[in-house]
Amino acid sequence: MTYTMNQKQIDAFYSNMVEAFSGKEFTIDDIKGISSFKKQKKQKKVKDPNAPKRSCSSWIFFTMEMRPKVKEENPDKKTTELTTIMSEMWRDYSDEQKKPYKLLEQNDKERFSKAKEAYESDQSDSDSEEKKEKKVKKVKDPDAPKKNMNNYMHFCKLTRSKDEDVKYTAAALKVMWCDLDDKSEFTDIAAKDKDRYIKEKGEYDSKN
Repeated sequence: MTYTMNQKQIDAFYSNMVEAFSGKEFTIDDIKGISSFKKQKKQKKVKDPNAPKRSCSSWIFFTMEMRPKVKEENPDKKTTELTTIMSEMWRDYSDEQKKPYKLLEQNDKERFSKAKEAYESDQSDSDSEEKKEKKVKKVKDPDAPKKNMNNYMHFCKLTRSKDEDVKYTAAALKVMWCDLDDKSEFTDIAAKDKDRYIKEKGEYDSKN
């Protein structure tokens, strides 16, 4: 294992060496125990809960569809064993059989690309706004208009409201959305919602 230290760490290391071992015998293990010599752990990056979820591969879409069936047929198998079975199924699939899952993968990549672009744009706008406000936390006005939603968000909301007894997961909704040939209904709803927000925001801004 290779250890690297900057000048500040080196100075602290020498200082600790003098303090810990002045006039005493010591071993390499004793040196490794000095705090300034220990390899610093990288701080784990905190993931933004608002960041878009990464796209899924064709294999992931395949397993989401097949897992319930494979599990039902092999109730005594462990999760790792079920994965092995699905791996063998996927390996034996022809290119034509894999085509629907490849299409889901491509659609999901496009979804992630657009969501990431919008997210990074929002982050950039947010950073600029924070600098202008000199890091003063902005209190949200309860009378401010509700932000509009995109077509996918409206699809999720409407799907869940139609059958409240069914707990749709994000993954399930994503697959349903990708399988939906005609998204015009939700695109129209999103467009009207955007017009509603622009109108309400204009009225709100004029009053404030």
